[in-house]
Amino acid sequence: MWHGHFLPLLWLHRYGGTTLLLSRHQDADALARVATHLGYRTLRGSSTRGGAFALLGLIRSLRRGDQVAIAADGPRGPREQAKPGAVAAAGRTGAPIIPVAVSARPAWRLGSWDGFLVPAPWARVRVAYGAPFSVPPPARRDLTPGAGHLQARLEQVARRAAG
Repeated sequence: MWHGHFLPLLWLHRYGGTTLLLSRHQDADALARVATHLGYRTLRGSSTRGGAFALLGLIRSLRRGDQVAIAADGPRGPREQAKPGAVAAAGRTGAPIIPVAVSARPAWRLGSWDGFLVPAPWARVRVAYGAPFSVPPPARRDLTPGAGHLQARLEQVARRAAG
């Protein structure tokens, strides 16, 4: 998913036992508390703080068969530009990646780097899921092609969600 789509998906998949990757930055502390209250497990780390720890935690979760959710554009962006973290975790475990995107009308977009989506009360929220895909073995070493494929799949599913 994209970072800005986090809020509607957090509500939709509550109490499903999914593990979320959240930044170690204090801005994510409130989100971690809300997520835990809604039945999520959380891993804290990002490309800039605790990335190796977070990747190992994701790999362990995936090997146990857990579902994990990752904002593909990371904790700082740029907005809607996929980074290789999800590809790295999927490549090391063989777990499929399922791209997901959201749109909402009416909604607000916060002025943050990610354009955080906040559906208005009684908004129509559309969620689109893409077909699962796996990271092929050659891409497990060079993550750039896998991140490009993830980028294309997220863009495709975002267009579907927008209707």
